[in-house]
Amino acid sequence: MLPQYCDGIDRRGFLRLGSLAGISLADVLRLQHAHGAEGVAKKDVNCIFIFIIGGMAHQDLWDLKPEAPAEIRGDFLPIHSKVPGIDVSEILPHVAGVTDKLAILRSLTHGDPDHTAGYHVMMTGQHPGFGGNFNRNVLNNNMHPSFGSMVAKLGQQNSSLPPYISVPNFLNSGGPSFLGPGYAPFVIEADPAAPEFSVRDVVLPESITSDRNLRRQTAMRAMNRFEQQVEKISRQEHSLDTFYQKAYQLMTSQAAKQAFEIDRESQATRDAYGMTSMGQCCLLARRLVEAGCRFVSIENGHWDTHRKNTESLRDLLVPALDQGLAALLNDLEQRGQLDSTLVVLTTEFGRTPRINTMAGRDHWPQAFSVVMAGGGLKRGLTIGATDKQAASIIDRPITPADMAATLLHALGIDPGVTLLTPLGRPVQLAGGGRPVHELFL
Repeated sequence: MLPQYCDGIDRRGFLRLGSLAGISLADVLRLQHAHGAEGVAKKDVNCIFIFIIGGMAHQDLWDLKPEAPAEIRGDFLPIHSKVPGIDVSEILPHVAGVTDKLAILRSLTHGDPDHTAGYHVMMTGQHPGFGGNFNRNVLNNNMHPSFGSMVAKLGQQNSSLPPYISVPNFLNSGGPSFLGPGYAPFVIEADPAAPEFSVRDVVLPESITSDRNLRRQTAMRAMNRFEQQVEKISRQEHSLDTFYQKAYQLMTSQAAKQAFEIDRESQATRDAYGMTSMGQCCLLARRLVEAGCRFVSIENGHWDTHRKNTESLRDLLVPALDQGLAALLNDLEQRGQLDSTLVVLTTEFGRTPRINTMAGRDHWPQAFSVVMAGGGLKRGLTIGATDKQAASIIDRPITPADMAATLLHALGIDPGVTLLTPLGRPVQLAGGGRPVHELFL
């Protein structure tokens, strides 16, 4: 039985791109072209976006309060990091060695303790609103485009890879909203840590020989010409055949296929990231942005620690994150790619200051932490602060809209860009948020 969160939502209870109304990779490429590329990014920066599903306990990882009472501070002690004055949790020993490469934002805040709404606000920068069309029981329910879809729309595109890829499955509220399905993610529904890992839709079946494949392409072109006549889409600059050809080129491109082939990495490199889902997703993300993908989202779930918070974090959840994140930042730095790759570690909200009767922490959106690194941002600093119980923001509150503006600005996209919905309604991508100026040189 698949695990569920406290709100009863099945983790796989949502539609994915591959089955969403039959949308194919060729359809994605065609729709992207049809919608144009207004406001293309001015910088050649990619993004690896790691989302901790369930709510990351800030006071146990990034914002420890060692002077607080035991029922507040928890069981973990702070340790010194590579940057004097920045302490992190003792269960983050690898991250402690790379704090000179990152910034910890300790003052994120919003007002919704619901998982589904929290996903939406932290994946888009916008609260979905109350009532209306937002269904809190459905995870694929974007009322505003996700960051990945924004980048697919406005980021520079110079690769045969899809601009927005999600691994190891569709990320909650990671859809395109009014931008349309052409800006949805290409979803890798497989765990790159698994021995049998492979990516469907980028490898031709072995049974299809070159001659047979050529015949299929010829038949496909004939069908496309027929579709053009029936659907009367001659007004488009390119025919559907062009976009099927692009999908075919992705499947036959040696460079594109190699980007997905994580087993090309040495065993030493794979071990450095950790042979866990988190670690290998980080490694695969590095390969994908290196090959030209603009935005890779990584989901790491089951952090809803209402029970046994200490054991869950220490034994199950944090070790893979600690090793994978540190290895990713070190690897990007060694390859000279950290300044051109923005790494974001975020979550839907924090956890309650007080430990509950089940030795867990509950939902707390009033104050929590996220981490950002690379992309030309300043390094080795903390921004914002909470009170003595990690309960309230006492310095430099940062909203999800501010985080959206920061991410877009770091990628060279104007946060003030306004796009029109299909009904002609103007919508500002960052919703009036302002970049966190302390992060920029």
